[in-house]
Amino acid sequence: MSPIAELYLMGLGGVILHLLTKLYNAKKKGIKLDGGLELISVGISALIVLLFVFAKDDLKAFYPLNTFTAILLGYSAQSVARQLFKMAMPKK
Repeated sequence: MSPIAELYLMGLGGVILHLLTKLYNAKKKGIKLDGGLELISVGISALIVLLFVFAKDDLKAFYPLNTFTAILLGYSAQSVARQLFKMAMPKK
């Protein structure tokens, strides 16, 4: 398997780990999650992982990607998305 494919798989593993943690905590607290919104959330996270791995050479100085950081990226991709959206939103 190529190193890029391994980074993709590790990143997507982090996305799945985040989703399972979220589902576990919701079940434990008796909260019902919206499946459609969770699917969108997973899609956004997977896209962020895909883009970061694709641009890994350009991001090397800021975010060096290896197996461990790919998993962290997948797990924290929603936080990355929120920050990107905040930066893109015009200030009122």
